[in-house]
Amino acid sequence: MKLHGRQIYTMQQLRVAAVFFVSYFVVYGLTATFAPPSAALYPATAIGIAALFFGGLRLWPFVLLASLTAGLAFHIPTAHLLTLAAADVVQALLGASILRKSNVDPLFRKYSDMFALIAMAGITSLVFPTLDAITRLSLGAPYTSIFWGHHYAGAIFSILIVTPFILRWFGKIRFSRSRAETIETLVIFALLIVINSALFVFKVADVFGIYLIYLLLFPLFWIALRMRPRFVTLALLLTGIFGVWNVVSTVPPELFNVQLFTVQTLLITISIVILIIVSLEEDRRLNTTLMRSQLSTLENAVARIGAESQAKNDFIAVLAHELRNPLAPVVSAIDYLKISAPRDAEEMDTLDMMDSRMKIVRRLLDDLLDVSRISEGKLSITRERVNIEMIIKRAILSTAHHIKERHQTLIYKDGIKSLFVSGDPVRLEQIFSNLITNASKYSDSGDSITVVLKKNNGTVEIKITDEGIGIPAESLQHIFTPFHQVGTGKRTQNGLGIGLALVQSFVGAHGGSVTVSSKGVGKGSEFMVLLPLI
Repeated sequence: MKLHGRQIYTMQQLRVAAVFFVSYFVVYGLTATFAPPSAALYPATAIGIAALFFGGLRLWPFVLLASLTAGLAFHIPTAHLLTLAAADVVQALLGASILRKSNVDPLFRKYSDMFALIAMAGITSLVFPTLDAITRLSLGAPYTSIFWGHHYAGAIFSILIVTPFILRWFGKIRFSRSRAETIETLVIFALLIVINSALFVFKVADVFGIYLIYLLLFPLFWIALRMRPRFVTLALLLTGIFGVWNVVSTVPPELFNVQLFTVQTLLITISIVILIIVSLEEDRRLNTTLMRSQLSTLENAVARIGAESQAKNDFIAVLAHELRNPLAPVVSAIDYLKISAPRDAEEMDTLDMMDSRMKIVRRLLDDLLDVSRISEGKLSITRERVNIEMIIKRAILSTAHHIKERHQTLIYKDGIKSLFVSGDPVRLEQIFSNLITNASKYSDSGDSITVVLKKNNGTVEIKITDEGIGIPAESLQHIFTPFHQVGTGKRTQNGLGIGLALVQSFVGAHGGSVTVSSKGVGKGSEFMVLLPLI
């Protein structure tokens, strides 16, 4: 629809307006035929809220037009016609605005959507009773708070019953159910209709001493927990129609308002409870689905990371093996050159330097192979009765050249002789060699490194303390992570960051534990190994 070349409504909005106008007129007519003329506004307003929610607030003129047309067609007195039309438009605009501002999903997949709907019904329903009271009082007509309460109950009842039904069924028209679900739906709705018929049509108060109103809750709860919001809104609409029809068809005029108020209040309470239950169940179902999806994504990521880690380990193992093979003749050639002929001092220094560097390379390759074996669970520990003091002394001897080259001092303190553990002598020596070498590497020239051995209940405690660069607090938890190194520069150039990871793995394989502490950067560090005694 265009005006002066400018589009006012889209085709989608015009289709919504057309469907709304016809639905409004039909519902208004049916309600006005069996109820007081003013009560015909309530369900029609609920339709108007849904129309403005789907089509946009700009459709409000169609609400005004439909309200005025229906009022004139069904002979609403002129004194009330404008009040009814104004209330209709204001309620539709207010209700749709609240739903849109709250970003309500018409499928009601979150409990916040349903709570927003219930709040909207409570707020919007204030409009007509208040405008009607103002109009009547201004005209001098008799009016009491009871009338206001009756109108408010009628408005909130209609909005709670009709609006969610339209939103859910037209929010997603198509749906599918399995054969078993279809049979379950037909059976439970047949039971609901039977109970409603007995309660509201045939006036059966109880069955076997059980009040029928309590039995009505059974199919409603079943539908709320099993059949999603779509069929809950249908069940509440059917129950509401049965309840109102019972009053309209059987109650005398002098008792009509009181009885209708009683039934509407009862059904409002039931509707709110059922709507809250289905919204919480739908939110739980949505979160469960989301959690399963995220779990599946996480499992895929873990599988991918595992495959990548395995590929990395395989590569490291192959690389280490392939590099060790050509190293053997190079090491042999260096040894041969040392003894094959007399060498001057410069040549011997060069050969010693080459021999030292080749030993570093071989040690790094051995460490890489150990990491690969640990990651594949192939690390073998040959256990025997081992004197831990002898292991410590061998580790000190094997690392003496590191200490000497850096002009450092190593202090060894042993409290008790002959402490025995069950373990692999080679791996145990590797543990303490790595720790002493690490302490030396991260200490400055002239610093002292202290090794303390003592008995602690049923364990032997070995502490290796240095005066070096220390460890930042944020790095303490990662210090045993493979390939993690503290700091950068020359100190990290002669290693791969796997020595401490090997230490932790080897200590764990011997049933012990290793911990690290540091007072901060520049304040040294302390590693403590605990091993069970035998």
